[in-house]
Amino acid sequence: MYLINLMKATVMIRLRLTILFIMLCVSVMSYLGCSGTGSSPGEPEFLARVEVPRYLEDLDLPVYADIEDAEGKYYALVIAKKTQLDEAGVTYRVIDEFIPGTYYLIALEGVEGARKKAAELVKVLYDDGERIIVRYEFELSELLPDLGFDLKLMSQTPIYANTDERRALAKSAFSSVTYPIVKNAKVEAMLKAVTEENIKLSTEQLSGEKQVEVDGALVNILTRHTYSGKDGVDKATQYVFDRLEGMGLTASFSPWTFKYKGKSVSNRNVVGEIKGESAPEEIVLLIAHLDSISDAEDGIEPGADDNASGCVALLTAAKIMSSRTAELPKKRVYKFKRTIRFVFTTGEEQALLGGIAYAEKVDKERQKIVAVLNLDMIGYSKLKPTDPPKPKQQIKIRNHDYQTAYNKDLPIAQAYIDVVKTYGMDQVFEAVIVDDGEANSDHSPFWDLMQTCIDRGDPQNLCYPAAWIIEYAEKGYLNPKMHTRNDKVNIPEIHSMNLPYYAAVVKAAMGTAAHLAEIVMD
Repeated sequence: MYLINLMKATVMIRLRLTILFIMLCVSVMSYLGCSGTGSSPGEPEFLARVEVPRYLEDLDLPVYADIEDAEGKYYALVIAKKTQLDEAGVTYRVIDEFIPGTYYLIALEGVEGARKKAAELVKVLYDDGERIIVRYEFELSELLPDLGFDLKLMSQTPIYANTDERRALAKSAFSSVTYPIVKNAKVEAMLKAVTEENIKLSTEQLSGEKQVEVDGALVNILTRHTYSGKDGVDKATQYVFDRLEGMGLTASFSPWTFKYKGKSVSNRNVVGEIKGESAPEEIVLLIAHLDSISDAEDGIEPGADDNASGCVALLTAAKIMSSRTAELPKKRVYKFKRTIRFVFTTGEEQALLGGIAYAEKVDKERQKIVAVLNLDMIGYSKLKPTDPPKPKQQIKIRNHDYQTAYNKDLPIAQAYIDVVKTYGMDQVFEAVIVDDGEANSDHSPFWDLMQTCIDRGDPQNLCYPAAWIIEYAEKGYLNPKMHTRNDKVNIPEIHSMNLPYYAAVVKAAMGTAAHLAEIVMD
């Protein structure tokens, strides 16, 4: 806790010094050699916004991110020389001269006015009306979330770089995978085991409103901040590990370290697994970030909706899907063709550090990830007087103008929609597919690795189809207590989670995972 408060107390001084140094360095780099580009021959490269002509696959440039701006215009972030940009015949805008080794933050505004505040405090390179782009510094991963941003570290390698072969891949069999959803009695029994009471209790426990047992002692987990150490996140990760192991899952810690400009931070993700029966090498991956954050001076960071809610969904699904028979304690009630894996990340609020590390790990090991379902903020809903009686809920996939990627994500998003309708959750909420490619959560590190996977020649063309399950994430509907000390289950007259809706989303996610993993019928 002391570390968090110290970082927040000194952040402004360090940021101002950093900005002054960068300005000085740029102004004299041709003499002092501060910049790698300034001290080496050749044409410099630039980070640029490039307008997508029709499809992303039409660009003959290395794309590092693809984004919809506040007006819904689809553009790419490209690092290239000006001659390359000119020769590509595209409309572009230079954002920054790129110095090798520079990392960029893409910060999505979640709280009205955050972009204006940021412009007063840090050097904003670009503002598209919904998000800002800044050069990465460790301090910004604390300051910007406090202002109301969700962060994403821009990929360090192209997520797409066109060739004739890749154009052909865009038209290949990526869209041939389908998951027809037919009501299944075993899945139906699983969904009936989800109760609002258990969902509420688990959320209160993870958000510090009720005690849990960790290392033999009863504690309140008042923060799960990535940098809160033994008094916070260490207890949270140990608690989740113990629960998974107690359910009979194979549980493990997956440590990660992020280094930048001589500094480093480390933490651990938690992983639980139900081994598949006939195709255990194929993996359906459910992911949710365990860490929390708030702007509170006292270090209270409950994060009930953001994102104890997603973690509770994973814990609930893990418990039900791994349940054993009363007669034979070692025999599972439910079996699946594929492996189901539950991943709880840390470092998500600090620009997806834990999620990036985990995605890179499974990619390096060439694991066969059939589908990724990310659950991040699923417990809150808001209705305006003019809205229909049922809240909307979104499942986000990549942009339809990025055909290769869109065709990979759509089948799992459609499976989710069909599960909602087939098992009656549509009586509680309306699920809609949103193909805006929003990337500020733990599904996007898998999206960023699709190009790497394709170039490597994955024999099954799996390459990480992924989708983000989230409450209605539009301005005016977002949880107003996100990133505050009041993101709790129970705050009368201020904020409360919608338990019927929350439980229905948990059912939908678990049902989708069961169908994607193909439940085995005895």
